[in-house]
Amino acid sequence: MAEAKRHLEVCGDFVVVFTDGEGHGVHHSELIDLMAHSRSLAKVRERFAASRSNLIETLKHFGYDFDALLQSQFREGFRDTALAKLHRVDPKWIARKREALGFSNVPGRSRVEFSSEQVRIAYDAAGSLAGAARLMGINRQTFKKLYAQALKKVEPRQDDNPDQSLGNEGLAKVSAATQRVGSKVFYSEDELKKFFDDEWEDS
Repeated sequence: MAEAKRHLEVCGDFVVVFTDGEGHGVHHSELIDLMAHSRSLAKVRERFAASRSNLIETLKHFGYDFDALLQSQFREGFRDTALAKLHRVDPKWIARKREALGFSNVPGRSRVEFSSEQVRIAYDAAGSLAGAARLMGINRQTFKKLYAQALKKVEPRQDDNPDQSLGNEGLAKVSAATQRVGSKVFYSEDELKKFFDDEWEDS
C-alpha cells in the first residue's frame, strides 16, 4: 500500500514530516507544545500535515493522550459540532468518541434566543464580529444581523422578572469585569465561550 503524500514518521526523538515524498525532521517537543497550547488537531495539522489517525498515533508515541484532551473538552461543555470544527473532523467521529469515553451525547447547541444586551457584551468581549460569533456559537452573518438589531434596540429592564435572574446575574459579572479592565475583556476565546455557554444554558 502506497504511503500518503502527507504523513508523519517517528525517528528517535524527531518527527519526520513528509510532503510529496520529501521529508524534514522536527524535534517532537515542537509537536507536543503546539498541541498542548492550541488543543486543536486542526491547528496542529497546519504545521504537521497528516491524517487524523497518523497524527493521533504520533502524539501518542510521544506521550500525548488525545483522549484525555477530549475528555477535558467534553467536561468543559463543548458540543460535538464545536469539537468537530476545532479538530476538523467528522461530527459523527466526535459523537462516537464521546460515547466511547462515557459522556452523554450532546450533538450541538440547541436553538437559543440572545438578548440585545448579550449580543453587545459578546462583541465588547471578543472585539470583532467574527470573534463574537465564535463566542456565541453562531455564524458570522447571523451575529452581524443580531448586532445590527442590538444597536437599534434598547430593551426594557427585566430586573424584576424572576425568569431572567440568572441571565442578568451573568451579564452583571461581565459588565463588572469590563468596567475594571476596559471595554475589552482579555480572556482566551475558550474561556469566554465556556463562560457564555454556562450562563446562557442556565438562563
